[in-house]
Amino acid sequence: KDQRPDTSKYNCILHKDLPVLCDTFHKAMVQLDFENLKPFVPDVKFLKETFDTLDIDFRNDQVLYRQQMILRGLQRDHRKILKTIAKLDINLKKLIRTELDYDYGKDEKGNQYCYVTQYYQRIKHNYSISFIAIKLNNYWFIGDDLKFEIIK
Repeated sequence: KDQRPDTSKYNCILHKDLPVLCDTFHKAMVQLDFENLKPFVPDVKFLKETFDTLDIDFRNDQVLYRQQMILRGLQRDHRKILKTIAKLDINLKKLIRTELDYDYGKDEKGNQYCYVTQYYQRIKHNYSISFIAIKLNNYWFIGDDLKFEIIK
């Protein structure tokens, strides 16, 4: 009864297909605003439903903690990317996406995930943005390990 209420002001965006998630994530990523990336992380209500569906017994504060950990990890990785592109003077809006690479997998519990790498090009330089997408209740979300790299 004294649980903290859900204070999130966003609802997660539900994507049934991973290519659609990648396209909308690309559009949000070039805006350079972390607020645009929040809907790609499952919100507390969706996580609670997922844990209930999987018959995992979590209290509300444990679900909130899991969601906040995913969100903070994405925020930390986003800040690293912003520092890197500022240091290298790269404008993400001018990069052209050339290719998408999907590496699907399943863990021992049957949970699906995918290592997604998006390749970009600008004049003679090549870059990549990669992340791990997770599938929860037949919907894809951004999970972890958001990286920006220069390909030599």
